[in-house]
Amino acid sequence: ALFSDRIRERYRISLNGAELYRSNADAADRSFAWHRPLLLPLPPPLLRPTGNVITLEIEAAAGHAFAVGTLLVGPEADLRPVYRRTYFLSVTGPETVTGVMLILSAGALIFWLVRPSERVFGWLAIVGVLWALFNTQYFLDAAPIDDAVYWALNADTIFLVFAATLSFAATFLDIARRRGFIIGSAAISGLGLALRHGLIVAGLPATPAYFIMWPLGGVTSILFALACVRAATVENLVMLGATLVALVFGFHDLVFVASGWPGVGFQLQPYGGLLMFLAFGFALGRRVLVALATVENINNLLEQRVGEATSQLRHSESERRRLEVTRAVDGERERLMREIHDGIGSSLIRALAVAQRERQSPNTIETLQRSIADLRIGIDSLEPIGGDVIMLLATLRHRTERELNNAGLTFVWKAMSAPPLPWLDAVGALHILRILQEGISNVLKHADATEIAIDCIACRRDDRDGVLVTLADNGRGMHCRPSTGNGLGNMAARAAALNASFEFGSGTRGGTALDLWLPLDRG
Repeated sequence: ALFSDRIRERYRISLNGAELYRSNADAADRSFAWHRPLLLPLPPPLLRPTGNVITLEIEAAAGHAFAVGTLLVGPEADLRPVYRRTYFLSVTGPETVTGVMLILSAGALIFWLVRPSERVFGWLAIVGVLWALFNTQYFLDAAPIDDAVYWALNADTIFLVFAATLSFAATFLDIARRRGFIIGSAAISGLGLALRHGLIVAGLPATPAYFIMWPLGGVTSILFALACVRAATVENLVMLGATLVALVFGFHDLVFVASGWPGVGFQLQPYGGLLMFLAFGFALGRRVLVALATVENINNLLEQRVGEATSQLRHSESERRRLEVTRAVDGERERLMREIHDGIGSSLIRALAVAQRERQSPNTIETLQRSIADLRIGIDSLEPIGGDVIMLLATLRHRTERELNNAGLTFVWKAMSAPPLPWLDAVGALHILRILQEGISNVLKHADATEIAIDCIACRRDDRDGVLVTLADNGRGMHCRPSTGNGLGNMAARAAALNASFEFGSGTRGGTALDLWLPLDRG
């Protein structure tokens, strides 16, 4: 068999004087398929045992160049794999690439029409359409118009493809003075196009017109490299590599088509176009991934902020409800305090005044006075103090100091500072006041003391933080205390209700001391 990767223009093949194949049926047949490889079986009856002559006749129209690529003669079984590989690279591959580029160009065009500000998609669509127009030669066996006109338009498309490709890459890489570069590329490509037609009119070869694009390609490579140095992203580097390869492929095809140089045996330009589309798809994919990651981060941030806002809203709602409850409790507390003061309190005060005026029994008067003091302490326990133990003790001092002074006792105040108790509410305050009130009552009844002191300090017990309240006197000591009665038991019970500890014993100054330890956390 005879194999050839390309035979440009009309041709006939003969074996030992007998015609075997012609590319055109007759002189009126203008079909062309020069880019298609040829595998022509040689009939055994026409072969001579001593020697054979294969004749190749090429007919070139005026002004058209002809070219012959590689010629191989050998066993058909050996040449058919070579033919299939060459056919795929020369015909099937470019046809497939052209179809893919057309589909991608349609998508890019639609996207650009939706978002005109994304000019890179518009340039990509233009490049894809121009490449498809140039590659129509791979799909046609005969030109739809005059053969010479078709090839002239096809050759002119090269200049348009070159300018559009550089404009697309410049827009993608966002080079400096991009608008001026695009205008310059269009002008140089237009100059090459005009020069080509001028050379044809003058009857000269048009090849020099193509090579005017070589300097532009060199300058372009430098500008694109500088743009990648300024913004060295993976997308820009990939696009720079694809653009440079496409330029090299284009220059290869210029020499391959315009001369007899065999090159790689087929046109590389379609594959250069595919590389640029793939580079753009890679960049677009990375940008989509970055955008998705950004959206995901924004969503996470929004979810976090929504969660924070929801938490704040819940806290605000909780605070609002707490304030409403506190306001209601305060209102009810004030009402109870007012009712107690205006009701029971007023009655006790009137009874005390009557008893004093009528000079009744001192026990009666003392009982009424103690009842009024107890009532006032109970009312004081309802006052909000925000967990401040010092304020609570100050209230007790205010209520009892006058009575102690009348009894000949000096009240020594040592409570200066202590941490607040978060759990201290009205019930807890009343328990503390009653414990200390009972201790003061015991001092008045049994201690025969001249001084009573109250102290409050931060104190840690059993690895727990708390506040220690001490009530001490300088009286006769423990031997004077009664062994019967419910006073101590009541104080211990109240301390247990607070999850506190209560101790009663001898003081450091010879008297007695009452220690009440209150935990910061009741547990």
